[in-house]
Amino acid sequence: MRSIVFFSCLLSVYAATPAPPDSARQEQTISSIRQFAAAHLNRDANLSCAQLPASTKTMMVEFGETPHRGAEANTVTAALVEDVFAPSSAAEFRWDHWAAVNGKTLAVFAYSFVMNGKTHAGTVFADESTGAIARMTFRGVEAPAHLFCSASPR
Repeated sequence: MRSIVFFSCLLSVYAATPAPPDSARQEQTISSIRQFAAAHLNRDANLSCAQLPASTKTMMVEFGETPHRGAEANTVTAALVEDVFAPSSAAEFRWDHWAAVNGKTLAVFAYSFVMNGKTHAGTVFADESTGAIARMTFRGVEAPAHLFCSASPR
C-alpha cells in the first residue's frame, strides 16, 4: 500500500513539472540571459552570496533589489559573474532543469568554460521569458566564502 501511495505522489510531482523547452526555446532563453547580464550585471550589481554547504566548495549568488540570503558580495564575486558572460570565456550553456525559487518557476542552465587552464562550472537560474537572472552557483570555488562575501550578513 505504501508503495502505491509513494508512486502516486511521485507521479503527481512529475506531472506538475513542465517539460523541458525545445532546443530553439533554450537557445532563445540563453540569448535573453546573456542580454540581461550585459545590461544589468556589473561590479555595482546588488548581489548576495553564501557557500553551499561548506564541504562542497559551491557558492551561490543571488541577484535582485533585495537579496535575502547570505552576505553582501564583493568585487571578486562580481568578477566571477562577469567571467561567465564575457565573450572571451566562450561559456557553454546546457539545459539542466526547472526550479521553484521564491514562488517562481525558473529555467536552470548548467554552464562551463575553461579559463587559464582551469574549468569553471555552475548553474544559472533565470526567468525563461525575460532572461532575468535570479541566482547563480559556482562549483569548485577554491577559496573560502569570506573572500567572496563580506562579513556583514544582510
